[in-house]
Amino acid sequence: MKELLEIWRFREVLFNLVRRNLKVRYKNSVLGFLWSLLNPLMQIGVWWLVFKVIMGMPQKDYTAQLITGFLPWLFFSQCVLDSTACVTQEMALVKKAYFPRAILPLSSLLSNLVHLALAFVVAVVLFVIWRVNVNIHYWLVIPSTLLVATFAYGLSAMLAAWSVLYADVKFIVNNLLGLWFFLTPVIYPIQLVLGKQAMASDGWLKRLINILLPYIKTIYLLDPVTISILGYRSGLLKGGENPITVSPEIVPGMTPQQVAAAHAQAAARQELLRAQYPIGHYIIGAVIITLVTAVVGHLVFRRLSWTFAEKG
Repeated sequence: MKELLEIWRFREVLFNLVRRNLKVRYKNSVLGFLWSLLNPLMQIGVWWLVFKVIMGMPQKDYTAQLITGFLPWLFFSQCVLDSTACVTQEMALVKKAYFPRAILPLSSLLSNLVHLALAFVVAVVLFVIWRVNVNIHYWLVIPSTLLVATFAYGLSAMLAAWSVLYADVKFIVNNLLGLWFFLTPVIYPIQLVLGKQAMASDGWLKRLINILLPYIKTIYLLDPVTISILGYRSGLLKGGENPITVSPEIVPGMTPQQVAAAHAQAAARQELLRAQYPIGHYIIGAVIITLVTAVVGHLVFRRLSWTFAEKG
């Protein structure tokens, strides 16, 4: 509580850093803040072309699925990536004046939160144009964002402190984020992971994967970023329903009976997956992981913050 009051007392410093971060990011750029919207839209366009047009992803509303997955991921990854430089870039200020050092990773997080808010407004406009159902369940975006923001703060605080001591941190983080991206359901439906069956055991690696597969699925669903993405999709696309869904595989030329059978098969598989993976349990687990990460990250940052001026 004392630290929160201290941060509130220095809120002008926090707001000034946020304001400056927003200005500096697109300084001397003609389009300015529009780049925060154009960059993700261009990436989404490429994924839509590759996975929907070329590879024929059967998922309905695939572009909307991409947007609802990429928004929380982009916010999280940018927060974590920016944290590796948030202290070192402000080293002159750290050496010159006293203020709560936690303001540094917080300013980075709040700056990215502003970009997320702008991108969300654009997403809602696109959903209206595409006639995606806009409803009261959009409120689920708020707890989903709070979850991923708290988790991002915990990681950012730790990484911000460690990056002062070790310059390699930012390179390691950049590579790990590239791997983490494919371990979250941004460009593919989650049922591809949860419905994965054991492979033919014709090698030691496949046998090892078969043994670890149930644990991999559990860890996958306990990831706060994954839960946040599912929360976005539930609120924005599913009307607040369970985000674990299975789409029927419909191909041109199928008879009405075959289409009905495909829908029935998808519904049965969906109920099975929801029974096997009760989403409420995983939400609670992700919240616990998030809170532990935030507390540990803040304690690590606080412990190392006294050395910033010396190491810098």
